[in-house]
Amino acid sequence: MSERRLYTLKKKSLDAVLETWNQQTPVYVPSGRGKDITLQPMDEVQRTEDYINLTLPVKEMVFEQKEALFSWERRESGVQVENLAHRHAGNRILYGVRACDTYGIAYTDRFYLKEFLDPNYQSRRETVTIVAVNCLRAGKHCFCTSVGTGVFSTVGHDLALTELEEKYLVEVATEKGQVLIDAAAKWFTPAVSQLMQEKETLRQQVEESFPLKMDLTNLWDDMARTFDADFWLDEAHACIGCTGCTNVCPTCTCFNVVEERQQENQGERVRYWDSCQSDHFTRNAEHHNPRDAVSRVRYRIYDKLKYIEERFGYKGCSGCGRCTDVCPTYISIIDIIHAMQQTVREQATEPAVHQITAMRHEIYDREVNARRGLYAPDVATITRMKQETSEIKRMFVTYDDSSRRVQDAHKGQFFQVTVFGEGEVPLSIPFGPDQQDELVFDFKNVGSVTETLYQMRPGDKIGLRGPYGRAFPYEPLKGRHLVFVGSGVAMAPLRTILEPVLKNREDFGRVEIMASALRYEKLIYKDEMKVWGQASGVTVHYALKDPTDQVEAHNGYVNDLLPGLKLDWQHTTALVCASPSRIKKVAKDLMALGMKPTDILVTLETHMRCGAGKCGHCKVGSHYMCVDGPVFTYEEMMTLPPEY
Repeated sequence: MSERRLYTLKKKSLDAVLETWNQQTPVYVPSGRGKDITLQPMDEVQRTEDYINLTLPVKEMVFEQKEALFSWERRESGVQVENLAHRHAGNRILYGVRACDTYGIAYTDRFYLKEFLDPNYQSRRETVTIVAVNCLRAGKHCFCTSVGTGVFSTVGHDLALTELEEKYLVEVATEKGQVLIDAAAKWFTPAVSQLMQEKETLRQQVEESFPLKMDLTNLWDDMARTFDADFWLDEAHACIGCTGCTNVCPTCTCFNVVEERQQENQGERVRYWDSCQSDHFTRNAEHHNPRDAVSRVRYRIYDKLKYIEERFGYKGCSGCGRCTDVCPTYISIIDIIHAMQQTVREQATEPAVHQITAMRHEIYDREVNARRGLYAPDVATITRMKQETSEIKRMFVTYDDSSRRVQDAHKGQFFQVTVFGEGEVPLSIPFGPDQQDELVFDFKNVGSVTETLYQMRPGDKIGLRGPYGRAFPYEPLKGRHLVFVGSGVAMAPLRTILEPVLKNREDFGRVEIMASALRYEKLIYKDEMKVWGQASGVTVHYALKDPTDQVEAHNGYVNDLLPGLKLDWQHTTALVCASPSRIKKVAKDLMALGMKPTDILVTLETHMRCGAGKCGHCKVGSHYMCVDGPVFTYEEMMTLPPEY
């Protein structure tokens, strides 16, 4: 709205206003006693004004604890997919929301409605009108004044009510709020702007009454200096993984997705709230988990106090104090802040490098690549299957919609591949830019989804979402020597950039392809590499743990071969795909030869569930591997916290 509209409402008229609104749209009001306060339909409960806050944040009304994403049904004609984003409770007015929760709504609006737009959240948010009622007293653990999100609501509401003696000052923030005023116009009186000064005086009085006050001016610096502090181990030992802290947080947005098979040939994919404090949250298909107990507990605090604000510009903590209220082992974000500050005062610790090194965020609105919405896949048919190794297959697929094409050369990106009724898995794109009709994927049999996919045959239906992620650059590589380093199936994402390089050999210098595996039979693209090695200026090198007589191979690590390449390392770019630990070792040796970390390109793939930076599983620091990656420079990789 271009200007703020002010009204007054007599306190004795509030019930009549709520009744009037409720005749047109269901009104939800606070109900309950003590700490058990929930928003319920006003027709069914007794409204209470005696409460500090709602037990759960109001986000549960727009980001539901469990909601369906899409349904699927296997028919003779194929698989039919239907987006279920609009299956929800419908229009609602939420009355009595506190400032910490409206701030949480403002953040979740930013999170879910920008970049890849979340259709479920958008559908629910459009049907909800939020009426804030400003706090006049603090709870035991409230500290919104310290983080700057309260005490009075400033964002995330449509109407805001402030109690002034026998009346409410009513501020209209949106057109939806004005619609409510117009619907009950006879009880509202236009207010003079001088009442805003009265409100400000009251706000200052309420703020001064809050018992918890902290100076967070140097918080980010304190966090950088205490990343490896001893007190984190005590916090980790105290945490029992109940996930209560994240369930009650207004700004927690993480979710998991599961399959619910209703019958043999039909089912739904649903999402439900998930927590970074769950042990499974970052566990990969082969059971590798990059976060231990310490990093798991520490991550939540850094996300709330730094990472969210660093990326999105919103406070990640609204100061509601709920996480401290519900923790059965008395882990307190307030106590942790004090521990950080005390540690810095008592110890001359150096900041962790990755905590003070800036890194780019590519934040912009992106087109949804699936026709039925962000989470609903396009149906495709498997046309061929080829056995690459004893564990790896190559799958060829085509879209059932003949108009669907891969329109760009996506070098190093990935697709989310659905096995209907089983789940979804991210697979790198190994095919070149010329393949727009038939898509190719190489995958290893390592989890429940890939195990089912491994057994599928030509003619079977799968689902595709994508391509997602940041690709390898192409133009900046021209004129340079290139070193491709791939370990096992990790050669797949490198192939997307390797093929156009080989097709345009005259644009590049020497091309060195370094393939490593335990044994020769575990390598993919064995036939292709023999062909690649015949091209002018292209050499294929093999590094195997076990010797073979099928090709000439180094018995050891690929790192050992690097010095023998004798390249002009200042004019060389390396493209490396391997485990994070192997990437670091290769990069260290390349830099020792004279390469700059900005000339080493790597791919980092973690536990990706949504592919669009929403579910939170692949978040490392303030970065999402599926959106900001999977391609990074090694310099960028080293600015990430060591939790991948």
